[in-house]
Amino acid sequence: MRLSLRIALRYLLSVRGSTLLITLISFFGVFLSVSAILLTLGVFTGFQDSLKEKILSSTPHIIVSSSGSEDLTDFRRRIENIPEVVEVLPFTLYNAILVKEDKVQPVTVKAVDYRERAFKDIVGSQLVSGELEDLVVGKGIAEVLGVFVGDRVILVSPMGVRTPTGFIPKTKEVKVGGVFKTGSYDRDFVIVYMKQGEARRFFRRGFSFEGLEVYIRDPYRAQEVKEEILRTLGKKGFLVRSWIDLNRPLFNALQLEKLALFMILLLMVLVASFNITSLLFVKGREKVRDVAVLKTFGMSSSDVLRIFLLVGMTIGIVGAVLGMAFSFGVAYLVNEYKLIRVPEEVYMMSYIPVHIKVTDLVAVFLGTLFLSFLSSLIPAVKASQENVVRVLRNE
Repeated sequence: MRLSLRIALRYLLSVRGSTLLITLISFFGVFLSVSAILLTLGVFTGFQDSLKEKILSSTPHIIVSSSGSEDLTDFRRRIENIPEVVEVLPFTLYNAILVKEDKVQPVTVKAVDYRERAFKDIVGSQLVSGELEDLVVGKGIAEVLGVFVGDRVILVSPMGVRTPTGFIPKTKEVKVGGVFKTGSYDRDFVIVYMKQGEARRFFRRGFSFEGLEVYIRDPYRAQEVKEEILRTLGKKGFLVRSWIDLNRPLFNALQLEKLALFMILLLMVLVASFNITSLLFVKGREKVRDVAVLKTFGMSSSDVLRIFLLVGMTIGIVGAVLGMAFSFGVAYLVNEYKLIRVPEEVYMMSYIPVHIKVTDLVAVFLGTLFLSFLSSLIPAVKASQENVVRVLRNE
């Protein structure tokens, strides 16, 4: 094996003949292909990770709701006793309309107790102006209606009051106490917060949806905690959904796109491997006399096969390793100086980082080695089957 490796390296580094240029082209083909694949997957993974962080910063980790009329107070205490749970926030949802002069915006009123620590920690950290008092609206709603902290708007309940002439919408003038921003469209343009007691008095028998927002230490263990909550509640009639369940279609689509992207980009390595095949065919014709001499001195066909395979595999390994090192260098610069800028109002982030995962690294490296081996196999077999007598007679 050591002799085969020495001969393979000598053939590879040989500057004589016409193969030096093909060798360099083969190497840079693999190098650039691996770099392109890893950086593209890194950008895609960075986008996924940033999107998850944005979702987790604006949504509860688990939502518990009841399909019946059960009082959730007792169940809240039982959920809070689960070690992984950090905070639980009861809420009630109502459908309503906000009106400011001639501007109208349908909203979802989330009624909560403003004294809850979870509300102060989560919504308080998202405030861009005002305080957690009166009506707290999303930044998108504030922009649509053109309102600021201290302005008054009309809150309209679509259920209304029954009169002899039909339903009359119920209205109430409320003051805007604060404006929050999460970067998520379905919250900034939809959600407004209202004190629980005030909301109950206003909406009364209007349609409502009650539930518990559960926040845990490790959001990525949401599925495990969800199962534990189901076991703790111990009865049917409850709907428990994690943030993973709520966003599963999105993440499944992104994962499928990433897989398709990887398979397509791997074709770049396949194209680069054609250069390795060309190189070994040329190298086999160039070194045919050397092969005949080596066989005369007792080298077997399998040893010759190994030599040419090592030539091709060395190009693949060195190109892949240097390509990975180059990718990490570029990823560092992109993340350090935030080079990939995107419009925040569209992507919910101001820039996209590059995250190169170990699984992507291993998959690209093994894929490169496999394609390098396949591209080296046919010319290596042909070189190992050269007829010694015929070659020496012609020479």
